[in-house]
Amino acid sequence: MKRILLLALTVVMASCASSPREPQSEVKTERAPSAAELTGTYLGEGLFNKRKTGIKRPAMRLYLDRAQNEGDVYYGVLLEYDQLLNMAAPYLASQKAPILNKVVGYLDKIATRISVYKFVPSGKAGSYEMHNVEARNGQLIVDPAVAMTLNLKNGISNPLAGATITGNAEGEIVFPDATAKTGFFEKINNSMTLTQLELATVVYKKGHLASSWRGNWENLEGSYLSEYGRFKDGVLELSSQNGQKKMKFIKTNKTKAESFTNPKSGNIVGEFVVVEPVPKMYVLIPADGRVPTASDAEMTNRIGLFLDVFDGSAPEAGSHLVTELAFTAPRDPKDFMMYYEHPQHLKNVGVEPKK
Repeated sequence: MKRILLLALTVVMASCASSPREPQSEVKTERAPSAAELTGTYLGEGLFNKRKTGIKRPAMRLYLDRAQNEGDVYYGVLLEYDQLLNMAAPYLASQKAPILNKVVGYLDKIATRISVYKFVPSGKAGSYEMHNVEARNGQLIVDPAVAMTLNLKNGISNPLAGATITGNAEGEIVFPDATAKTGFFEKINNSMTLTQLELATVVYKKGHLASSWRGNWENLEGSYLSEYGRFKDGVLELSSQNGQKKMKFIKTNKTKAESFTNPKSGNIVGEFVVVEPVPKMYVLIPADGRVPTASDAEMTNRIGLFLDVFDGSAPEAGSHLVTELAFTAPRDPKDFMMYYEHPQHLKNVGVEPKK
């Protein structure tokens, strides 16, 4: 069974999507010249030998985007993948036999940790201090304390090849200067010894997938689901009116709180105005004229991020674009929320009624 799921994951895990749309063009601002342009997305591995629970060698993803008008400074998103094999069964069920989702569950676990940092050059060449970023009163606040450090190594295959992130109490994060290993299918036949990084590398290569941090709001509006595959449970609606971005959270009638990526999502309701203090980072402010709720305190210090973790926008991957919307929590990478764009890019789906 594991072999079947692994092969299926490699072939069909294309952006958790089922209908194509036109690829969105990211807005690119003029960049100040730098010795090495780091903007991009990078696949790495956590070597968490001090971790007591969870995956000790997870695949990691780092998204970097140069800060506007700040020289050699970047904002970044660090994501830790969940077990990739666990994603195959619920995704395949939603595509081929939705009734089976009641048995195998729905896809709501793509990542286990997501966090936001500002990367600032340190006094050492090729080294960047990583500072935690959180939302407060509609703005982004950067913690002056150094959380971790990114150390570049002059890699060959990409700017972060051979780099390490140090300072994590559980161990370091590495970005190997290597491509997908040969003999992959032979290795499957012999044993299930692939690391999460090796598996992720081949999934992205064989599936012609990328991984993207998006920021074009007009292409991201519409209904977002409590879980991928629960297509009638549109618990979040993104829209705009007179140039003002808005989000409306709708309490689900069907999905139990523990079924969300984060159980806290089960109680979130209300309308919010959305501001973008930094490109691709979204902060919520309670809409005018409504009664304050407990959701306000829960959501206004989070940062919203549109992450297409398995980006299948390439023609070879089917030109699919379906995005996950994550809300990070300040100083707690495990406390993020995640919502799933409707694969048909529908609007005003609403929540599934009770039966």
